[in-house]
Amino acid sequence: MVRLEGRQWGLVVLVALTPFFFAFVLAALAPGLVQPVLGTVLGGASWMLAALLGLLGAALFAGCLSALTASSEAPPSRMRRALHLTAASLVPVGLCLVPALCLLLAGPVLALRLEHGEGVLREEPSRSPQQRLMEGLLYQLPRLLPHVRGMQLR
Repeated sequence: MVRLEGRQWGLVVLVALTPFFFAFVLAALAPGLVQPVLGTVLGGASWMLAALLGLLGAALFAGCLSALTASSEAPPSRMRRALHLTAASLVPVGLCLVPALCLLLAGPVLALRLEHGEGVLREEPSRSPQQRLMEGLLYQLPRLLPHVRGMQLR
């Protein structure tokens, strides 16, 4: 692992703090989200997991940045440095930061639903397998044929 420069460590810290920053922004924009997060295990666990994903993303970013820096022998040009930075940031953003932001949003919503007694999954009225098959077939028919003789749902 190649030693990173000071500005590169600053970028690693920014990646690590991204979920914390968005948590504070969400808390400032929607103060109603803070109570479900702090008051329920599910909400708190989702935000804690988002913070851990941010730290994992920072470690991954540092590793990718180090590997890309080690691959170049001569001092890279500005364009090459920008490409290295972009390539090194794609992996942690896709694998860690996007799921962390989704957890920041989904955790309080799920906690509120469970707190109000609503189920996460809604139950559909039971239908026979034949009715489900007929609905599926009718759904797949082109819109040019809205009515097919002899096929009616009962």
